[in-house]
Amino acid sequence: MVHWSRVPLLNTCLGKSAITVSKRKIPYLVLTVVLMILTLPITSSTEDSSQEPQNDTQSGLIDVYFLDLPCDINSTCEVSRPAHLVEYFGADWCEPCESLELFLNTLNFDDIALIQHHPSVLDQSYLNHSKEVFDKEYRLLFIPSLVLNSNGLLTGSTQGVELNQSLINIDSGFEGLDDISVQNGTLFWNTSTQHNLTIWKLEQTEHEFDNRTLPYLAVERLTLTNDNRQHDISSWLNHFDGRLVFILQDDAYPKPLQTISTSPTGEKYLNDGEDDTYDLFAHDGGYDLAIITFVILFIALLPALISFRNLQKQGFDEEE
Repeated sequence: MVHWSRVPLLNTCLGKSAITVSKRKIPYLVLTVVLMILTLPITSSTEDSSQEPQNDTQSGLIDVYFLDLPCDINSTCEVSRPAHLVEYFGADWCEPCESLELFLNTLNFDDIALIQHHPSVLDQSYLNHSKEVFDKEYRLLFIPSLVLNSNGLLTGSTQGVELNQSLINIDSGFEGLDDISVQNGTLFWNTSTQHNLTIWKLEQTEHEFDNRTLPYLAVERLTLTNDNRQHDISSWLNHFDGRLVFILQDDAYPKPLQTISTSPTGEKYLNDGEDDTYDLFAHDGGYDLAIITFVILFIALLPALISFRNLQKQGFDEEE
């Protein structure tokens, strides 16, 4: 009969323990653990590089033009190419949106195409197309949010302050539409790419609660296939008095967004929302030191654990 009170919890003296097969297994265990340590940084960096958004214009926004109506229907309406496209996602019930919207009203709209989206069903001016962009195309989470050139994302309390500097730092380089014009209500466009053309109809809209207006709120969207580069939009406009924004872009989604805020609301890549478990395991390599430390401690305690296991087996054998 073995008195377990006399047996030490962790006997590190291997010479007193009858370890035969276990000793031969130790090198294989150590080799396996070492290989795991060596492959962890490689696997981590590979996953990070695959998940990191790429700043590739051809994979997202390609070209942008805008047209302010009304124009002379008996002549060719002149379209303009902006330096940047700014998409704002807000809501009339959103209190933090007010100060940001007032700031957006000060932008130079001759140089910037602004699209104001209301993706919330609680708004009277809710637009299902805006919700589709918010949920599916960009996989956004927060209101208010700003998307620059379908690539950069600004969130948080400082997004308005950071917008001007972000526009300076980002080079849009729009090109792809060889020509685009509206003649007598018919849209003509040509491109060397195979992408479809999206047209946003923007109107000046009264705020639901405050005594102010949103100058470029999205009220409708029309998508023309690449096969149809001549389209009569006169009935669609129906005496429309606002701005049209023409966007040539890749229709694949979700589109990759790069967070450019210094203090974002929730630090998260938004281009991969299909697998929520990724957020639990993905990291930028900062956990590698903790993992290696854990493995080293495990290896240091491995002889003691093996010895203790053998003592348990020995006790069971003596009991039998």
